[in-house]
Amino acid sequence: MAKFFKSNLFGQLLLLLTTIVWGSAFIILKTTIENVPKYYVLGLRFLPSGLLLLLIFIKRFKKVSSSAVKHGIILGLILACAYVLQTIGVELTTASRNAFVTASYCVITPFLAWLILKEKPKAYNLLSAVICIVGIGFVALSAVSGGQENAKNTLIGDALTLACAIFYALQIIFIDKYKKDDSIVILVFELITVGVFCLILSLIFELPLGIQNYALNLEELLKIGYLTLVCTLFAQMGMIYGQRLTTANQASLILSLEAVFGTLFSVLIGDEKLTTMLIIGFAIVFVAMLINELKWNPFKNLLNKPN
Repeated sequence: MAKFFKSNLFGQLLLLLTTIVWGSAFIILKTTIENVPKYYVLGLRFLPSGLLLLLIFIKRFKKVSSSAVKHGIILGLILACAYVLQTIGVELTTASRNAFVTASYCVITPFLAWLILKEKPKAYNLLSAVICIVGIGFVALSAVSGGQENAKNTLIGDALTLACAIFYALQIIFIDKYKKDDSIVILVFELITVGVFCLILSLIFELPLGIQNYALNLEELLKIGYLTLVCTLFAQMGMIYGQRLTTANQASLILSLEAVFGTLFSVLIGDEKLTTMLIIGFAIVFVAMLINELKWNPFKNLLNKPN
């Protein structure tokens, strides 16, 4: 049994479970912020997660470099911007649209890396970007063609979610840039920074609206507890450990299913009815993600094809 927990199969199962959990987070978050202030929810999600992780790995913090602290805070501010934009976005759009547009970060990342790290994107990056833009176009048009009453708000929510995806891409780039630092130490300071940042926003923008809004009933406590312990603490640890047991291709392919599970949960609870145009858009975006993650370059095969 001990051997199984160190196997590639266990790593893949752990990543799959992590992906399912993250997929469920979209709909849990959306239903939670319908009744509870959003920045308050984010603060309660991330600050306890960071503090619990600190307690679990307290021995790692006997000697902490100033660079790890600084880099963790920088990553935390980037991630905070991503979650704030994503959370405002999911208020205006549906959980499934929010999940798929967020997932476009994997296509955006190579181009930001080109801008920041001077790493020129590959042909498959360009191909996936073009396909992804087409897919997002279908997703956006579905809001209008579907005759939704709040089509304008939906499009604004999609745009904010796309901005969120840019910050997720930035996070990936800076994680790679700071890879020499202890990953757990950076993660702890990152989560704590997100929590503190969001609670400050809550005090500024939400507390003046009435402290009674901060009261939580049992259902809301359970939802926030799920977001904190399962979607953040467990999922972050599952991703870190799962990636150690799998190859980069296996990990990226499994994690790319997050948007698929996000849509599945959204449809199952009746948050969204899938239209033909929306399904086409989701399928195109997913194909773009797969091309990018699998590094598939059809042009290479054509160039190498014998006469």
